Amino acid sequence: MRKSEHGQRIRDYGPRLHEKKSGTPTMGGVVIVLLWGIALAIFHNDMSLQGLFIFLGALLFGGIGLLDDSLSQIHARSLGLLPRQKIMLSLFVTLILFFAFPSLYRIPIMIPFSPVTFILPRAVFFFLLCGVFLSTTNSMNLTDGLDGLATGTSLIILAGYTILFHDHATLVAILPLIGILVGFLWVNTYPARLFLGDVGSFALGGAIGAIALATGTSLCLVFLAALLVAESVSVILQVTYFRFTGRRIFKISPFHHHFEVAQGIDYDYLLPNVEWPEPKIVTRLWIVQAILVGVGILSVYH
Repeated sequence: MRKSEHGQRIRDYGPRLHEKKSGTPTMGGVVIVLLWGIALAIFHNDMSLQGLFIFLGALLFGGIGLLDDSLSQIHARSLGLLPRQKIMLSLFVTLILFFAFPSLYRIPIMIPFSPVTFILPRAVFFFLLCGVFLSTTNSMNLTDGLDGLATGTSLIILAGYTILFHDHATLVAILPLIGILVGFLWVNTYPARLFLGDVGSFALGGAIGAIALATGTSLCLVFLAALLVAESVSVILQVTYFRFTGRRIFKISPFHHHFEVAQGIDYDYLLPNVEWPEPKIVTRLWIVQAILVGVGILSVYH
């Protein structure tokens, strides 16, 4: 990809942030999903139905990301699929998973910091399925904006799940992915030599959403995947505040960009200006995510 100049296309934000990263090889998520699939095939005798659901969630949503990345490369631009096209494809994939795993809705859903669990009617559960997958995939895509941020965040979330659910079937599904992501992080940390691409961020978001649904912890994701929630909320707040006031809250959203050094800022924003080196931003956000995963673990084992 370097030789053919078909690397990552950097979106034009207005302010100048990541122009130097343009051309970095992308679609590293293909390698992650491929190796994970090989690992699960080796241990297929130990695979559970829930493990298969987790992998297929990652594979199918990764396919949407692959299509997005491929269109971006073909048209030599940062934009691949339109947002509404991603949503429609995501809903279609969710529908496939809903009918492929008809018994999934019977898994009790936990309420954070409460011993109470409940089971939704199957028709209502479909809407939960849609909400979780749309949230995790798009939030992971937003989080994948700094070198190593999405990969490290995914590792922390997955590590939290291995603490919460250390039965054999769950570990067989999750541990190979953790090992692969550790290896990928070696080339994805600053300065990244390979990006996840949308195929990677959508696959990881699909995997985390599927794990939450398969373990009944969908409502606990607000803690276990707190950074993903914060990234999405920051975009919603920024867009809403700008629409009503014509001003911005963050220097740039998603909020991790607010902490970067950015040139070309010619507008006002509410929060104080912060300019940290990229590795410092990523490390500090990993720390915050790790603390909140701890809160998430407490919310399940209160």
